[in-house]
Amino acid sequence: MKALLLLPVLLAPIALPRNAEVPAGEHDWSVDPVHSSVVFKVKHANASWFQGMFDSINGKVSIDPAKPEAGSVSLTIAVDSVDTNDKKRDDHLKGPDFFNGKENPNITFSSSKIAKKGDKFEVTGDLAMAGKSKSITIEVEKTGEGEFFGKRVGFASTFTIKRSDFGMTYGVDKNALGDEVTLSIALEVVQAAEKK
Repeated sequence: MKALLLLPVLLAPIALPRNAEVPAGEHDWSVDPVHSSVVFKVKHANASWFQGMFDSINGKVSIDPAKPEAGSVSLTIAVDSVDTNDKKRDDHLKGPDFFNGKENPNITFSSSKIAKKGDKFEVTGDLAMAGKSKSITIEVEKTGEGEFFGKRVGFASTFTIKRSDFGMTYGVDKNALGDEVTLSIALEVVQAAEKK
C-alpha cells in the first residue's frame, strides 16, 4: 500500500568504452547503503498515518558546492526491500496492484537539474517506478559532514507524491489507502574511491 521512492546513475562521458572505469573526482560520492534510509507514510482508512521503509538504497552523488548546477544525483531503490513489518502486506506491495516488482524491480531517480536555493538545493529529475516515470522537483538540505572511515556528507529530503501518477490506484476510490505518499530520504555519502 504505499509508496516509493526516491533517486540511478552518475553522469559519465559518452565516449567511454562499455566497461571503462570513470576516475572519481573530489566532488564524487557514493551512497553508503548501511547509513542511508528511505521511509514512507500514507493515510490508512483516512484515519491514521501508516509508515514503512525500503531496506536497500544505492546510488551516486556528484556535487561541487561552488558549482552545484554541474552536479548530478542517481539513486536506485530495490522494490524487493520494501518493509512494513508484515510479509503478506509486503508481498502485496511487490505485486501488480502496486510496484509490480517482477517487471519493475527498482525505483530510480536521475537528476536533470540542480540549483542552489539559499542553504538548500532544488533538485529536479525523473522518478521512475511501477513502469512509469514522472519529473519531480524536491528540496534537499545538507545535514552535516564528518570523518569516519573516510570523509562523509549527509543530505536529506522530505516530499510528497501521488501514487496514482505511477498507476498505483489500489484502495484510492474507497479511501482505504491515501493517494498521497510522503517520502523521507536520508543519504550518507562517502567519497568515491579513486580508480588506479
